[in-house]
Amino acid sequence: MSLLDVDTIDYVGVNILFKRVYVGIFDDLDWDDAATHFALLTRKIDRYTQYVRSGQLLAAYPQVRGYPVCIEYVAMRPMTRAAEVFWKTRETLIRASGFEVRCRTVDVRHALASDAGVRADNATVATETRLESVVNALDLATRPVRDEKPREDIVHAGRRAVLVMRKKTSSGR
Repeated sequence: MSLLDVDTIDYVGVNILFKRVYVGIFDDLDWDDAATHFALLTRKIDRYTQYVRSGQLLAAYPQVRGYPVCIEYVAMRPMTRAAEVFWKTRETLIRASGFEVRCRTVDVRHALASDAGVRADNATVATETRLESVVNALDLATRPVRDEKPREDIVHAGRRAVLVMRKKTSSGR
């Protein structure tokens, strides 16, 4: 899952409730070399449109026939001004091709800092982004802190936390 893997579809998400398919691009690169970044992003977008138009999406997910497709761009680092202008032109082209577009930035600095053993509040962040850190940052599961006593109303099932609602019993008064 990287912008460097141009021929790989990073993720496909199906929202059955709203009948929509999300085909996502993860961008884990920084914007130091903007020209290369623009070229990779353009190739990745072209690959995604080809994936949908060739029928590969429907072959893999036949239940989504008739659902609108949304190409979602997930950036791990904030865009520069030039990148924002570039992305606006890409959005226009993608919409003209008949797809919806979403763009969001995910801040993974707190996960990177905890991986490196650095406190996140002093703005020192690991210099190298590792995809394991990104995946952990995207996981919204809550876990008890080591010094904190586990709460009875939260049960941890694997990586997910489940809130258990308990009915209050009367004391007989």
